[in-house]
Amino acid sequence: MTQFKFEFEKTYKEVDVAGRVYQVEFNDEALTKYQKAFKRFDKEIKIVTKGIQDYETATDELIEETAQKQKELVKDIVETFLGEGTFEDLYEKAGRSSTNLMGLVHYLNEIYLDETQKKADETRNKYLSNVKK
Repeated sequence: MTQFKFEFEKTYKEVDVAGRVYQVEFNDEALTKYQKAFKRFDKEIKIVTKGIQDYETATDELIEETAQKQKELVKDIVETFLGEGTFEDLYEKAGRSSTNLMGLVHYLNEIYLDETQKKADETRNKYLSNVKK
């Protein structure tokens, strides 16, 4: 008698960031968490970037608040994907630059979008191939 075997795919990807490998989860809970985090990030970063329209008239306090808020937003995304407590080490490796870490935020966003699109495409293709039968 023939036995059929089914194996589940890994629900995570390993990502090397500045020489350290992190495990980025892609289970249902993590995907929902990432989507919410990017929604918050998108909303808040627009507010932060609009906060200083004219640097000549902006107060030192406003400039410092804006820089701090940007750092907090980047920290939220980094720790949502890579785990609590990961930001400080990466912030140091990025030369204490939130702007430098934005490259990592964009990279994590790409991984998230690629993974969700891949799963949607696979599901759709399997459904369509079954409909054609």
